[in-house]
Amino acid sequence: MSKRLFAAIALLLLSVGPTSAQNVCPCVPISHTWVVTACETWNCAQSTMILADGDPYVLSVPTGGSQFKWIIVRRIVTGTATVSPDAPFIIDSFTSASDAVSRFGVIAPEMLPIMVTTVDGDSLLIRLRAPDPQGRRRVVTH
Repeated sequence: MSKRLFAAIALLLLSVGPTSAQNVCPCVPISHTWVVTACETWNCAQSTMILADGDPYVLSVPTGGSQFKWIIVRRIVTGTATVSPDAPFIIDSFTSASDAVSRFGVIAPEMLPIMVTTVDGDSLLIRLRAPDPQGRRRVVTH
């Protein structure tokens, strides 16, 4: 009798336990951060996009700069990667577009400022760490 009672209790405990991995306690809250990587060629940018396999949190953006013509912007889990302190581009994330626009307005054109609104609602402001020697080139002249 006690073996049947023990088996019934064990079966009950196994069936009441967590039903999926999402019910497990997330003891450490997961946060995300945006990182930027510079690409010198179209092939570099497009190969990164192909490897992203349609991930909505990976963007390929042209810069108009003389050295780094493309940048790759991706959202990663905070703490899973480090950004090199001498990376050519800096990225700032804003929760409101008005904050990003006000900051965008004070950045010199030689810093190649780029503002992007992402899928998760963040507004990103991307700029060069050091001014581009040739500055922003215009595609159309008047």
